[in-house]
Amino acid sequence: MRFRWAFLQLLLGLALGCANPQPTLLAVQPPQAYSDGDTRLTLLGHDFVPAAILDPLSGRRIATSDGFAARMGAAGQWVELGNLDWLSTGALAVSLPSATAQYLPAAPLDVEVTDPRGHVATLSAGFLELGPDLTRPRLAFASPSPDAPFAPGMLLRGSFHAAKSPPGTIATAGWTAYENGSAHASARCFVAPSSAEVDCGFQFTISQTLGEGDGVRVVADATDASASANRAEASLVISLRAKPSILSLSPASGGTAGGTDILILGNGFLAGSRAMVDGDLLFPSGGIIVDEHTISGHTPAHDAGGGMIAVHTPLGDANGSREFIYLPPPLLAAITPESGTAAGGTAVAITGANFGASTRIYFGPTLDSAAPLAEQFVQGDTSIVGRTPSGSGPTTVWAFDSTLGFTKLVGGFTWRTP
Repeated sequence: MRFRWAFLQLLLGLALGCANPQPTLLAVQPPQAYSDGDTRLTLLGHDFVPAAILDPLSGRRIATSDGFAARMGAAGQWVELGNLDWLSTGALAVSLPSATAQYLPAAPLDVEVTDPRGHVATLSAGFLELGPDLTRPRLAFASPSPDAPFAPGMLLRGSFHAAKSPPGTIATAGWTAYENGSAHASARCFVAPSSAEVDCGFQFTISQTLGEGDGVRVVADATDASASANRAEASLVISLRAKPSILSLSPASGGTAGGTDILILGNGFLAGSRAMVDGDLLFPSGGIIVDEHTISGHTPAHDAGGGMIAVHTPLGDANGSREFIYLPPPLLAAITPESGTAAGGTAVAITGANFGASTRIYFGPTLDSAAPLAEQFVQGDTSIVGRTPSGSGPTTVWAFDSTLGFTKLVGGFTWRTP
């Protein structure tokens, strides 16, 4: 179909040839080029009518595209354009070799087309000669930001953008990662032919052997498709944070009711870090980040026994989880005797479990209003002795520990009146 259309245009041109048409030059594609590379140009216009010759054997007229010529230049500096091909009555193809372009000034140039009949079409400043391409590609990192937190062992992922102003194109792009000055990882990026822009991604795992303050540097590079292969580099430097870790826990035990105020010391506790006990968050909201080395908070409730303290951070889970021991509150079993004088002073023995140096015994309807056991002495983890306070009627006996909590015996003791 394309050949048929060109043939019809040719016949039309022959018919118009009798009217002696005047060619018109409207545009050059591409409209600009560097001088250090060969360029194929298309000249667009009207009435590029080919010549015709007479076949002596048949007596018929035969169309021929020979006889066209093209040149460009300015201020007396002109060069001929070669390899001219007639495409249609509206288009011619020509070549501007780099060896020829070097004789032209880097400036807007006039373009001329001469048809087989000697008619000339001129397009003023129709082509921009740029001179040799000496401009490097532009490089910019899209991610990560230089202050993004990374630690040894983490996956570092990012991307950069390489660009070249038209008519320049990118030929190659790639990256290399350095750890403390030594090459660690590298790769080349896919670049589609004639691309003026390229987005290139990179990723690698930071070595576990690095430490806080060590540097990771990603160097991006790109070259263009010019004869001189202009090359550009850009660097992204990341200073590593400490690897997240738990170093100590204080205190290491508390009550099953929760609420123990604990302090976790370690490294890498960045904003967004959260501390947990067996998957339950410390209060409030996973703990308070005092600084990158300290988290404070209150333990959640937990069954008696061990619970593992873990810290989840933006740099990954902290190494070295610690065990927090949940201890049950002091347990009341019995009080002997179960009654005494209202004036108080009755010697009593209290039995139970989990008694310790911080266990206190109280008598009263509520813990807030209760009176303490006088002359209290802890004989062991199952026995406490002392003398009752004064009071009247039946009352509740309390075993309280400020860390572990409390238990009570409702009506466990009665004050008698004479």
